Amino acid sequence: MTRVNPDDLETPAGDPEPDPELARLLQEWAVPAVPDSLDQRVTALYRSRIPRRPLWQRLLTAQIRVPLPVAVALIAALLVAVWMHRKPNVPVESVESGESSRAASLETPATVPPGPRTSSLAGFEPVREMNVTVLPQGGTP
Repeated sequence: MTRVNPDDLETPAGDPEPDPELARLLQEWAVPAVPDSLDQRVTALYRSRIPRRPLWQRLLTAQIRVPLPVAVALIAALLVAVWMHRKPNVPVESVESGESSRAASLETPATVPPGPRTSSLAGFEPVREMNVTVLPQGGTP
């Protein structure tokens, strides 16, 4: 039971003084108690008017709120990871013809696991004669 003290009520400037009879009634008045079943009745009424959506629909429409700096950092980390993982696409120069050949890069067997590849210099022989041709910019030999 909560009682209101009329002396605790503040009157704004310019308002008339409170009515003494009203003040007496406020002192005697008590707030009625809330029934224990009120929460259950309100919950039941809410559930009867708003049907529950299926779990799959709630999962497909769920939202996760992420602060903008965290989202930007995650996207930047993902882009860096993709950039570092990509394979360089450099054409292989043929020693005899001097032409680009993509067939040499495609000849690796399918059984080679992905990741860093190592090679051996077994059987390597240095070039006996080297011919260098200097071309003018944009010119042909």
